[in-house]
Amino acid sequence: MQIVGVAFNDGAQQLVPAFIAQFQPAFPVGFASREQVRDYLEHPPGKPSYVPELVFVDRKRVVRGQHSGTDDFFREQDKNIRALLDTLLKEPVAAKKNGRPAKKKRS
Repeated sequence: MQIVGVAFNDGAQQLVPAFIAQFQPAFPVGFASREQVRDYLEHPPGKPSYVPELVFVDRKRVVRGQHSGTDDFFREQDKNIRALLDTLLKEPVAAKKNGRPAKKKRS
């Protein structure tokens, strides 16, 4: 599992370094424009968006969960995040693309 933070507020490019210095997150944090984020999230133009925006992407790079700050998902966010992550992490890992099969688990 990899957690990544993306700031997309006005001035994010200038603000991210100070955020990293102050909070020292244990995950990478970058920035993108509002338009890039809106396009990635396929957010309808003119519809307000609310932070946080959580996007869960599986090993095949398919979006499996997307939740905006006002979604019911956040009412029990710890429980819901854990459940979704458990589901994603229990899925089998595909064989590597170089033709070698994935390693077998040792008992």
